[in-house]
Amino acid sequence: MKNKCEIVQDLLPLYVDGCCTQSSRELVEEHLKECSACKQAWQAMTGDIPAPQEPEPEAEPVPAEPVPEEPEKKREKTFRKGMKKIRRRWIASLIVVILLVPLVLLGINQVRETGLCYTNLNEFYLANAFLGKMKAGDYEGAAKYIDREVRRGEFQARFTEEELENYDQDALDTFVAAAQGYAEMGGLSDYRFFWGGYGNAYQCSESFDGVPIYQFEFALTIGDMEYRATVEASKDGVVNCWIYDNPMGGPQQLNAINLWEYTLWDEYEARYDNEEREAAYTAYVEQQAYERGSAPKEG
Repeated sequence: MKNKCEIVQDLLPLYVDGCCTQSSRELVEEHLKECSACKQAWQAMTGDIPAPQEPEPEAEPVPAEPVPEEPEKKREKTFRKGMKKIRRRWIASLIVVILLVPLVLLGINQVRETGLCYTNLNEFYLANAFLGKMKAGDYEGAAKYIDREVRRGEFQARFTEEELENYDQDALDTFVAAAQGYAEMGGLSDYRFFWGGYGNAYQCSESFDGVPIYQFEFALTIGDMEYRATVEASKDGVVNCWIYDNPMGGPQQLNAINLWEYTLWDEYEARYDNEEREAAYTAYVEQQAYERGSAPKEG
């Protein structure tokens, strides 16, 4: 059986809503006078339940008052900013000058037709690339910058296409063998271009086909010696690299790289020469000289 508290707590919802009978009401009221537990349950049903309070927003931190800079520090800061702007402008102006001066000099030389200019920049690049490979000891790489075409016409006038089938490889091998003289002398350790000289760059000649050949003056450091040298280059590569500033015209093992085509010519002559071919080639050379106006044509 339910005890009295259970019966009263079952009746409490009806009592609170006023829906129970008079006898039940009297029973509940009489029990509430005696039982604190049931009275608390009744108060929970009839009392006002406080609404939940929303949390108050946190107050934004008040920024601290900036400490005023001292006049001396303020002036120093302003001075540094001004100097930084001046330095940036100075650097920008210097870069413009560095870029502009070579362009102006190239333009002047272009008008004078002497020195390094726009016309011979490609040939100058090829000369530098050639010397760079020589400095690295990459003689096969240097040989690829040699203008083999400037000599090919002469070979074609003397030898047949079949005989010249391996001309490019033969020329490369002959040049590499000649360039070993640099290794024997200690190798090319450094090189520099003579920027200021009057004859530092100019057109010195042209090929049989009328291709301009330009000469550039360099200083080559070979072993522990520095030599003055000229490097001649066409649009297709280096034609000559001649060391000239000693009584013998430069060490012969260094200047042998200029003679690769003569060495190859002698090899081809020994292999293919005959009297009929010699006569035909002599006639060809005389015709070329006549067409250039350097010799009268006979008969």
